[in-house]
Amino acid sequence: MKKFYTLVLTVFGVIGFSFTNAQTGPNLLGAKGTFSNPFITSNASASGCTVSGSASYNPADNIGNALNGCSSSGSSLPCSGYNYVYKSGGLGPEFTYTIIKNIGDASGGNCIKGDWRGQDHTGDGGYFMAVNGAPSNSYSNIFYQIKSIPVCPGTQYEFSAWVLNILPKSSPSAKAGSEPNISFKVITPSGTQTIGTSGPIAYTATPTWVKVGGTFTASATTNSVDLQVVNATAVASGNDLGLDDISFNVVQSNIAIKGADGGPAMGATCEGSSFIVNYVVTDILHTNTWYKWQRSTDGGATFTDSTLGAQQAVYNGDSYTLPFVFNHVNAKMTGYKYRLIVSTSEAGLSSPGCTYLNEYTLLVNSCGDLPVTLTSFTGRYSNGASILDWRTSQEFNSDHFELFKSTDGQNFSLVAKLKAAGFSSVVKNYSYQDNSPNSGNNVYYRLKQIDIDGKYTFSSIVKLALGLNTSVAVYPNPFNNDFTVSFSATKTAPATLKLMNSTGQLIFLKTISVNKGNNSILINNLPSIKPGIYYMSVGNDELNFNSKLQKL
Repeated sequence: MKKFYTLVLTVFGVIGFSFTNAQTGPNLLGAKGTFSNPFITSNASASGCTVSGSASYNPADNIGNALNGCSSSGSSLPCSGYNYVYKSGGLGPEFTYTIIKNIGDASGGNCIKGDWRGQDHTGDGGYFMAVNGAPSNSYSNIFYQIKSIPVCPGTQYEFSAWVLNILPKSSPSAKAGSEPNISFKVITPSGTQTIGTSGPIAYTATPTWVKVGGTFTASATTNSVDLQVVNATAVASGNDLGLDDISFNVVQSNIAIKGADGGPAMGATCEGSSFIVNYVVTDILHTNTWYKWQRSTDGGATFTDSTLGAQQAVYNGDSYTLPFVFNHVNAKMTGYKYRLIVSTSEAGLSSPGCTYLNEYTLLVNSCGDLPVTLTSFTGRYSNGASILDWRTSQEFNSDHFELFKSTDGQNFSLVAKLKAAGFSSVVKNYSYQDNSPNSGNNVYYRLKQIDIDGKYTFSSIVKLALGLNTSVAVYPNPFNNDFTVSFSATKTAPATLKLMNSTGQLIFLKTISVNKGNNSILINNLPSIKPGIYYMSVGNDELNFNSKLQKL
């Protein structure tokens, strides 16, 4: 018989939720894996020609500090056995590396190695590792490693990174057999395991980053591992590469949120409502049996464990379900956050490197004469047309929507009017296709919702790129309360959007629907976060976009 754990909310109070799905935890390496501040800082001793700012390929603060983790105390510190360089011509000899923002582009090459081309993978002005490979097998092939990373027995992890063949195809040294060939290895007390191999990384006319990685499961006796990135190619020229955005994540489990009928879970709800939400934990390894609940009343700054404490679940097939019964929802609770955390052991529930989690934001309305609750407003460009989609979770006293368009993001004109539902307590979906979006590169849209009594509210602005958008764009940046993410995809599939602070702590997680072609997705209902710098990623099996944002 399937075993359910039914929890009546006498533990936390009465609530309603807005839901997302989580499939992996945050990057446990944080800034150490992305070659960014505060772990990487500018090298003030770098030669002037490498950082002069006279061209795009030698910007100010272009050279970062060395990776000294091999000789430093503490765990999880990156290091390299290669020789660190930061002077003019420093990368000429084999068996050297540097940390750099831009080593060369269409305008020319940096004086540290003038024939190389490449810049950081995310394209936001951060750093990456540039390596001149070992000339023979008498040298170490381990150009990057991180020692003593804590892991939890029985937990599955993913180690991945982005790799670049930094030598242009036009170079005389770009010969078959001299391409970099990268492998990722995990070192445990029981031995060495290769978890991912790139194969020869082809020479290209323009710099092209390639993602490489793999997964492994910590054994019952493994509490820490070393990670190594090695180059199987050992020749005197040609095996030159870049490394960036190294990620170490807990993977495999998935916490899905469903309604009592197995369909989508309820979003915002009215005060006094009662309903059931099912939390479905899936794990084909059947190792994540321990779980606990947490609540935050300050927008996610701090979380408190439920008085129920740690508990164990029983799998039915590859999953188990934890229903919550919510009685008489209280609107004063809106803004609270709730987490479900699962792990392979009771002790693991207290370690970020041993847990899977999903976090939810409470949305409860008094449901008097409230305006429409707009839960999403997204856009995409395909085959010469803009397709705008929006969704409401409830409507009270609503009359119609007006869609406006702009070519500059400031001056808007009316495109269309669409009749609203009027009164609704269920999810409503709307869509409009603009067949003549713009003759330029970008077009901007915003939505106006008008009530029966004439009152109205505007949505945030969605920006669509009409050409092929090969990188991620955020508008506006800096932002106040919400922003739009724009990028291109070659297929329709869900993706995970994560927002992390400067220390790598996950503060927001959302599953987004990605369509083939250009996408623009409004990100709202963010938690209450402090002004400062944040890092956003959008990823699935195909996508891995990263960007830096500023919250005003």
